[in-house]
Amino acid sequence: MKFEKIEGLIAATFTPFDKDGALQLGIIPEYYSIIKKHKVVGAFICGTTGEGAALTFKEKCKVLESWAPYSSQDFKVISMVSGTSQKEAIALAKLSSELGLYGISMNAPYYFKPSNIDALLDFIDPIGEAAPNLALYYYHIPLLTNAYLSMLELLEKAEGRIPNFAGIKYTHNDLMDFNRCLRFGEGKFDILWGWDETFLAGLTMGAKGAVGSTYNFAAPIYHKIIDAYQKGDFTAALSYQEKSIDFVSLYGKYGGSATGKAIMKLCGLDCGSFRPPIKILSEKDEVSLLSELNLLKFFEYAIRNTIQ
Repeated sequence: MKFEKIEGLIAATFTPFDKDGALQLGIIPEYYSIIKKHKVVGAFICGTTGEGAALTFKEKCKVLESWAPYSSQDFKVISMVSGTSQKEAIALAKLSSELGLYGISMNAPYYFKPSNIDALLDFIDPIGEAAPNLALYYYHIPLLTNAYLSMLELLEKAEGRIPNFAGIKYTHNDLMDFNRCLRFGEGKFDILWGWDETFLAGLTMGAKGAVGSTYNFAAPIYHKIIDAYQKGDFTAALSYQEKSIDFVSLYGKYGGSATGKAIMKLCGLDCGSFRPPIKILSEKDEVSLLSELNLLKFFEYAIRNTIQ
């Protein structure tokens, strides 16, 4: 099967919770309107940013159902279906197909880990078969899965074996391997860049599409990077990338992934807190974070006071 390559920004969306930690899916229509307004071309749901690993199976189904109405040719919804359980992934892949999503994605199991590419493909195969009409993306994030396998070998062996294998969500810092994957089979597969703070590096290595959490609230700055890069103004492109680096560097100070949800709240959409064991920002932390973002003039180039 042949799928069109994604160009532009796919937001790795947050899963919204209320103050009690239950799903708050009623804000999805507003969420969609906000990111669509800022030229985001799709949503990657129930992934790392979406806390897929902390959601129950029923909760994942509800998230898929809530985003499904917005999946279209010009807004591609891709669901993360695994995980460590192949059976659960198969069920979620089937649901994704029934709901008419654009694609599915899966990472390497991170408890009982595949020792080689053949073992990984044995895990992926039946998941792909459960949604044969959807684009299948392998989610390469070895920092969390500890599956440091060759992506070039994955492409070589997936070709011809998994008909709906579309490409890789590449969240790793091996730029040489990334470029070789882009060029494999004369560019047959769609290799999506997954590191927001090194977005410009991905562009220089050939990336056309990217998936990231900060596109939820800072898509405008990445559009500026793309525009400057395409015009050959590398000084401006680097300047905008450095703005991304500066606010992403605050994540380590304020609790990692939860910082993204806190910034989204400051930008006008409250998605609640992350589930344990991720640190929850206190009110004091949020005030301090806002102060630091203001010093960086973050809101001059981020989503702000959007749909009200």
